Amino acid sequence: MRISYFAFAIFSIFLTACGSKPVSYLPTGSEPIVNIESDIAEKIELETNSKQFSTTNLTEFPLNLTYKLFWYNKDGVTQSHNGISDSIGWQHLWLQPKQKQTIALIKPTEESHNYRLYLRGVK
Repeated sequence: MRISYFAFAIFSIFLTACGSKPVSYLPTGSEPIVNIESDIAEKIELETNSKQFSTTNLTEFPLNLTYKLFWYNKDGVTQSHNGISDSIGWQHLWLQPKQKQTIALIKPTEESHNYRLYLRGVK
C-alpha cells in the first residue's frame, strides 16, 4: 500500500513537470534587445522603437558599421520572412561625421513581437 502511494506521488511530480511552462530568457516588454560591440559603443548614439532605429555618429570622422536584425514572437521563437530561413547577412551602414541615419523596420510576420539588433564596426 505504501509503495502505491509513493508511485502515485512520483507519477504526479512527473506530470507536473511536463505541464509547466518553459522559462523564457527574453526580457519582457516592448524594448528591443541591443548588442553593440565595445569598439563603437562610445562613438554612436542609438535610438530604438518598434518601427525604426536611428544611429548617430558622434565622432568627427566617417564610421563604417554593419547591423543585423533578428525578429522573434512573444514566446521567443525567431521569425523570418515567408517562413524562409533568414539568409540576409549583415547590412552595411555608412555614417558621415555627426550624421544621423534612421532605418525603418518591417516585421516579417504578424506574430513578430520584438527584435534583437546587433551593431558592429567594420575593420
